[in-house]
Amino acid sequence: MIERGSGLAPRSPAEPVPSNALPASRGKPAPTGFRGRYILAGLLCLMLGIAHAEETLRVSSQKNSLQVLLQAAGELEDVPYPLEFAAFGAAAPTAEALAAGAVDIGTLGTAPFVFATAAGAGLKTVGVVRLQVTPTAVAIVVPDSSPLTDAASLVGRRITTTRGSIGHYLALAALRASGHKGRDATFVFLQPGESRSLLANGGADAWATWDPYTSMVQLEGGTRVLVSGEGLFAGNMLLVANPAAIRDKPAQLRDFLHRVGRAWDWANAHVEQFSAIQARQSGLPLEVHLRSNRYSQPRRVAVDDALVRDLADTARLYRDEGVIGPGFVAEQQVDRQFNEAPEVQ
Repeated sequence: MIERGSGLAPRSPAEPVPSNALPASRGKPAPTGFRGRYILAGLLCLMLGIAHAEETLRVSSQKNSLQVLLQAAGELEDVPYPLEFAAFGAAAPTAEALAAGAVDIGTLGTAPFVFATAAGAGLKTVGVVRLQVTPTAVAIVVPDSSPLTDAASLVGRRITTTRGSIGHYLALAALRASGHKGRDATFVFLQPGESRSLLANGGADAWATWDPYTSMVQLEGGTRVLVSGEGLFAGNMLLVANPAAIRDKPAQLRDFLHRVGRAWDWANAHVEQFSAIQARQSGLPLEVHLRSNRYSQPRRVAVDDALVRDLADTARLYRDEGVIGPGFVAEQQVDRQFNEAPEVQ
């Protein structure tokens, strides 16, 4: 096993981007007398309500994906609280930022969420976006010239991926489905950009990764899918918050989750338009995003029993493979209070 770094991986620099802010209230001379005390009490309640509404919700996602989605769908208009976005290149630094309280809510795959919480991150899943698992949503790719033919042929080979990622999970699940274990291959743990280069340079036999990287290398040519995540990956993408945000900003979280759900509904109904916006933002070819969006159809669903089973199954595989220790209890890692919750008025 080869790995750079340890724990949740070195923190990547975030790029905070303020989204909106409410105007500051203007003070007035304080009224006096008995009637004035009622007016003052009312003004105090109003000021407290404004202060609560104005408390910034800090959001993280990989490569600004949430901000791009919400902006495209018009869901960053008329937000009754300030939003600040931070962009990270992978799940590990996103989990670190959430655990450290640098951001309030962010997106993680099931596998990196289990990996982070098992390491003591103290995070909770408050929302779920469920997508149809396409052949390239999560996949193990190899060079076209590779002699590898299936998951069993990965035995004795070098697989590059990011430790604790959905790619790592897929590689382990694929090996186990073929009657083998993770120890039967050599894992080289790197961030996606480094893994891509290692595969291209012949330093690895296979790369276990996810969209948009899978679509990107497919469109570039020279690689093929060896193992697809279909049947091995449940398609749950998590909206994860830390305890402080759940305690102090529940109204903002409820409203934000509703906005994410509406935004995905819009994106699914406007695939070409949304894909074009993503392509301008990412610099990737339009076809990369079209390929992903046409078939995945993400939608917000409740934090449900199916998710809890997915978390438990993921943790069991990671525990059996020695990736995490004992003690992970799936039901304790979710918070269902935001299911069908009312929006901020």
